[in-house]
Amino acid sequence: MEDPAQDIKNVLQALTQGTPEAQHDAIYRYFAPGAAFEHPFCWVPSFKNLNVPFVGEIDSRILIAAIYRWYKILSPKIELELESCVYDERANLLYLTIFQVFSIWFIPFHRAPVRLVTVLHLTPAHAPGDGTPPPTYDAAQEKLQAVLEGNEPSYAAVTGGSAGSQTQRKKKDGNSKPPPTSDAASKATGSGSDSGSSSSTASTRYLIKTQKDLYQVNEFFKFVTLTPLLPIIIGFLQVLATLACWAGETTLGPVMKFVWPAKGKEKA
Repeated sequence: MEDPAQDIKNVLQALTQGTPEAQHDAIYRYFAPGAAFEHPFCWVPSFKNLNVPFVGEIDSRILIAAIYRWYKILSPKIELELESCVYDERANLLYLTIFQVFSIWFIPFHRAPVRLVTVLHLTPAHAPGDGTPPPTYDAAQEKLQAVLEGNEPSYAAVTGGSAGSQTQRKKKDGNSKPPPTSDAASKATGSGSDSGSSSSTASTRYLIKTQKDLYQVNEFFKFVTLTPLLPIIIGFLQVLATLACWAGETTLGPVMKFVWPAKGKEKA
């Protein structure tokens, strides 16, 4: 992703609503090798270059791809909306507020409208050429290229004795070339500066290093409940806990007024 705040919407659509091929391509394109994944139901640690018998070398993205694929199998039609997106460039963190409707196809009337916050830790991607050794020097190939371009005498010219005259003639021709004009020099300098500026302003591509999906307790239980009554019960228990906090503060608040000043005086 060159612009995470703008590109993340298309990435989410490919991961949650795309075909299996689109899901696979998105994971191996936008997730860094060895990426980690955290969810209330599952967890993928960071690992890469793991040799598995009869499979070969794998990294953690193969498990992340399996999670997204199973997610789509359970709910083939997923309604998803990206409500907000905030990108912290200093910390390379992308905060997403997502609303989705998850419906398990083999459970009649199952429908879980949930809201979550996803935190993506991004990392700059390395250029494809980083770490690759330079090409080996081939003297024979360089000599052949020089002969083809006319910079070196051919074998026939050497055996015929005309190599020296050809070489001197080429040197004279080269020396007789007029120097470049100021316009040409300025154009060459301008093109060099343009290429330098374009390379220096090239945008950085970011990959997902860690994904964390965070749910409120009542939102989490919407996944596991088969009846809409459980979220109502959880909401009722939350109201009772709030009333208990109010009752405790009302009862013990006056007593704590005498305890806290005494502790403050002792410290002084």
